[in-house]
This record gives sequence, C-alpha cells and structure tokens, in this order.
Amino acid sequence: MALSLKLKRAIFSMVLLSAGFLLALALAEVVLRLFPSLLPPERRQYLEVDLNNVGIADPDTGHLHTPNSVGKLAGPDFTATHHTDAHGFRNHAPWPTRADVVVLGDSLVFGYGVDDSGAWPEQLGQQLSGVRVMNLGLIGAGPEQYLRVYRKFGAPLRPRLVVLGFFPDNDFWDAEMFDRWQRSGAGGNYMVWRNYGRRAKNPFRDPVNAAKGWLVRKSYLYNLSVATVQAYRVRSSGEPKVVHLKDGSSVRLMPSGYLKRTEGSRPGHKTFRLVADAIEQLDREVRQSGSTLLIVIQPGKEQVYLPIMGQAVRDPADGVKDELRRLGIEYLDMTPVFQRRAAAGETLFFESDGHPNARGYRLIADLVSGHVAARSAKYGLPGGQTRTNVSLSNGKEFGE
Repeated sequence: MALSLKLKRAIFSMVLLSAGFLLALALAEVVLRLFPSLLPPERRQYLEVDLNNVGIADPDTGHLHTPNSVGKLAGPDFTATHHTDAHGFRNHAPWPTRADVVVLGDSLVFGYGVDDSGAWPEQLGQQLSGVRVMNLGLIGAGPEQYLRVYRKFGAPLRPRLVVLGFFPDNDFWDAEMFDRWQRSGAGGNYMVWRNYGRRAKNPFRDPVNAAKGWLVRKSYLYNLSVATVQAYRVRSSGEPKVVHLKDGSSVRLMPSGYLKRTEGSRPGHKTFRLVADAIEQLDREVRQSGSTLLIVIQPGKEQVYLPIMGQAVRDPADGVKDELRRLGIEYLDMTPVFQRRAAAGETLFFESDGHPNARGYRLIADLVSGHVAARSAKYGLPGGQTRTNVSLSNGKEFGE
C-alpha cells in the first residue's frame, strides 16, 4: 500500500512538472507572437511568408517565378525590384519567337540583389550589338533544373549560343536538394519544400521532417531556438571572418558554410555525378540543336576573399573543369580575375549577403561579352562589337 502511494505521488509530480513545462513553453510562444521583433529577421520570414506567393509550382522545374509580376527582394545589404515576363523570367516583354543567346543559371544569373538593369545577362545584351539575350535564371535552381529550363523554355527559342552560369559555391548543394525533393515524392512547389519545411507527400513515411516542417512554419519558439543554436555555432567557430578593403568597405566570410555547401564537389561523390551528368546531357541536347554551350564559372565570396587572409581554398570547380575538358565543352572561369581584383582591394560582393554586388555583376558581364564578341563568327552571332575592353589574360581561365 505504501509503495502504491509513493508511485502515485511520483506520477503526480511528473504530471505537474510536465504541465508546468508545457505552460512555460506556451507562455514563451505567446510572448514571441506579441513581440515578433525578438526573432532575427531571417527566422521571421519562415513564419510571415505567404506560401501562396513563393513563385509557382512547376512539374518539370520544381518551381518558377510568378509570371508578369513586380517583386521586391530585400537582404541585409540591399533592396531590389524585379519584373518578370510571361514565363516568370527576368526579361523585357514580349517573349520572342527566337533569341541569339539564352543564359541559364540560378540567382546569380537572375541578378539577385540588383535591379533589372544590373543583372549580368541584361548587361550582356546591352554590350553585344544586335544580339538578343534571354535571361532564364531561376532563383534556387541547380544543374538538373538548368537542363529542364533549357528544354522547356530555351530550346524553343533556337539560340545560337547557350550560356550556363555555373556557381560551384552552391550548385552541388542545390543538385542534392532537388534530387532529395524528387525522391521524397512531395510534389508541389519545390522552393516551398526546400525553404519552409521539407514535407514528404506521406508524413508517416518521414515523420521527423514533417514535424520540423510544421514547426518551422508555425512555432515562434522553435525558430528562436534554431536561431540561438546557429548563433552559438557561428560564435564558437570564430566566424564571420571579416576582410577590410582599401575603400573602407568590408566583406564578411563564412568558411564553414562554404565547406558544407561544396562537399559534393569532389569527383566520386554522388552529388558530383548529378552535376556532371546534367551538364553532359545539356551539352548533348544543345549540340543536337546545332548550338554551342559555353559554361561560365562564377566564383563564390569565400573563394575570392579568403586567400587575401592567407587561407588556402580548394577550387570546387576543379573536378567539373576536368569533366568539361574531357567532353570538349567550352568554359570561361571568372575565378582568377575576381581574385586579382579582390587582392587589389575591389569590393565585388555584398558585405553580408553571398551574391555579387553591382560591380561584381558588371565584371561578369564585361568578361562574358568580351569573350563572346571575340568569337562571334564561331557562334554564328552578328557583330563582334562590344563596349568593354575587359578581358581574360590567363590561358588557364578558358578551356575548350
């Protein structure tokens, strides 16, 4: 009888403690909802975003930007307005029946962080006289999606030249994520799945991600906990590392994030194969259409600025360049030029955000336009004239 009474008291105490704990969690959730500014902006977006306004779902590419829209992208360093065409890309209306050059890629090709005139494909079209350039950049996309965008939107334009803006800083990570989305069977809008909770089509088959997805979109307390853990990890790693430049500006670097995003860049890694196979298939289809594929390798901020701090950085594009040479695919590597400009004190990226700034995008446009103009006859393009005298000076930067 005494044992039974002790057991009852123990159970009662556990219930009381559990109830008190749950009440404390509920009160904390209420306080955060009343004062949402206590959450960092990057976590508030998960709770405040309208999931019906994160582009549109597409069964082929996973997602597309909302067609015929005016949007605004904001980050810690910028606020930029963009306009989309009838297919959701960043071009002037109307959509043409044919284009001379189509540019594939992710947010760097889209021109994330700058207004429409600052996107490098737009500048490329302005610099190449008589050449119609179409920007098919898709924010958040990876190589398999570039291939699908080409099939659906690029190939019907019958371009003479297809330019792929390859961003090794996150293209391997994006390839892995898109592959996981396809295998999950989640369907719907890929960007909603990727950024706002990785929900499986059947939550009972993936209860952990289903629960995380719900918490990310619904719980202020959960998002505060995630932000706190992330901040602790950043501080304990001694990041960000800050490079101070000659003009008084600075660039913040996150080497650990860079290493994580580029893990799949090593030949032999499953993700590397996803990237290499997508590029090989794209080249095959471009050649079959009578066009030429040119890969433009755009370096990331850490790869450009860490060497200034005396830190060696492995080039995540090395394996891909080997594949391109093996396959006979032309490529243009921006990395050495960016590194030289950075060493001279130029600010080519935003301070906190990982994208190029207006000067960085302009440098890409100048280098690509100079390269294309010099080979216009080979590509079957009109002109050969360009308003830039910037060029590559090291043979290692170009391969064919």
